[in-house]
Amino acid sequence: MGDEVMVLSEVKKNGVYHVKHLDGSDDLNRHLENLGFVPGESVTVVSRIAGNVIVNVKGSRVALSSELARNIVI
Repeated sequence: MGDEVMVLSEVKKNGVYHVKHLDGSDDLNRHLENLGFVPGESVTVVSRIAGNVIVNVKGSRVALSSELARNIVI
């Protein structure tokens, strides 16, 4: 993968990725950080349903809309 930059809404199911940074407003970034999306954290994509992304992060399963997932750079 190298230096390829993608957002969480674009990645494939069953892939394991690492958060590089968050690209939303301060409030949105704080919300995502509280859910466990912090730089360096491992994220596993469990499912993609109707544009939404379901991931495992920090031992929890989290469902994100594609709008939210677009703010997580991996």
